Amino acid sequence: MSNPIDPNTKPLPIDTSYGMENRAIDHAFKIAFESQPPKAKVGKRVTVCAANELQPGQRRIVEVPPHSIGVFNIDGKFHAIRNVCPHYGAPLCQGSVHATHKPADVHQYEVALQGRVLRCPWHGWEFDIPTGKGLYDKNSRVMTYPVEVDAKGDIIVTV
Repeated sequence: MSNPIDPNTKPLPIDTSYGMENRAIDHAFKIAFESQPPKAKVGKRVTVCAANELQPGQRRIVEVPPHSIGVFNIDGKFHAIRNVCPHYGAPLCQGSVHATHKPADVHQYEVALQGRVLRCPWHGWEFDIPTGKGLYDKNSRVMTYPVEVDAKGDIIVTV
């Protein structure tokens, strides 16, 4: 079996190893766990709603022409992601939010990224909400936007 990662590459410093044949999977989870949202950019600041109106586990989709953006409350932290799946343009933020599973032995299920995986409603492509990182391809991602709660308690997205 050929290894999709260069055999001359040093092993990744990951707590759990699934063997040489799964180094690509290890690497994908490492990226998802260590990724950070984008740095704040200078742009239009849009008030979404009062922070207390968006409880943990809820979302709100806002239209900021020409963009549609989903704002999610994940465990009390707010995240904004573009409401367009890069696959076929589906309204991504209308999809389900759940977890995914890390590779494990047969009949073993290791939950990962609980409550932060957004699944496209059309074809099931999955993205990590805080980072926009696609979970199926190392190069895929969806645009994310900086989010803050201002002094008045409103959720502000910078687009």
